[in-house]
Amino acid sequence: MAEIFPVETRGVGKPDYSREVSAGRERAGISLKYNQQLLAWGLCWTDMVGYPQDPAVPWVKPRLVPGAPAHLIDFATGVAVPYVTPAGYTFTMVQKDWTFNEDVELWLYGSTPSEADGGSLVLIACPGISPSGDNVYVNPVYTYTSLTLDPTSAYSHSWDVVVVNKGVGDMEGGIVFAAIMEAVGTSPFPDTKQCRCPLCHHLQTVKVGTTIIVCANCGETYYVQDFSKIRGL
Repeated sequence: MAEIFPVETRGVGKPDYSREVSAGRERAGISLKYNQQLLAWGLCWTDMVGYPQDPAVPWVKPRLVPGAPAHLIDFATGVAVPYVTPAGYTFTMVQKDWTFNEDVELWLYGSTPSEADGGSLVLIACPGISPSGDNVYVNPVYTYTSLTLDPTSAYSHSWDVVVVNKGVGDMEGGIVFAAIMEAVGTSPFPDTKQCRCPLCHHLQTVKVGTTIIVCANCGETYYVQDFSKIRGL
């Protein structure tokens, strides 16, 4: 006859798959620290609207012709990259997402120190080549970051993302790159930004939180975005 004895109960009585579920999520999300700021660049090409729109949107463009390159637009300022991260700040790319109706190549360029401080942009990586413009969303583990080039953030850096239409027709679609800039023992982020009018290309200094801008040069209105208050997505 088998011995009968009490057995200590442990756990909650069912398997705990929380780690596996968390690790398997398609979108991990972003939670920013007080010394971090979200950056987002992109472009949208379409013939769905007339140009210029009223109000204008700097990153919305007519279709991209075959063979043409295009630099991404900073959503917060309307200024095309290269984007400069000053000395004392790190840069880490956290997301890339695109969809097109033509073959496309994406190229990432960088400079240490930045072009503004005498450096030269060089090709760093190919973030993507998409035959027929397949939809791609990536939330990478190993990513493009200044930490592997300049661990102490002693230098400023320039970053540039170029899209090339390698198809045979005018390209329609869109792309977004997201990155985190982090202050490393430096002064806080500036409270102003320089925005470029998509109509007359005038550069204008406004408060960081400004999203609707009346151009001081041509008087037209255009939109930009504000990421300064985002702490989590």
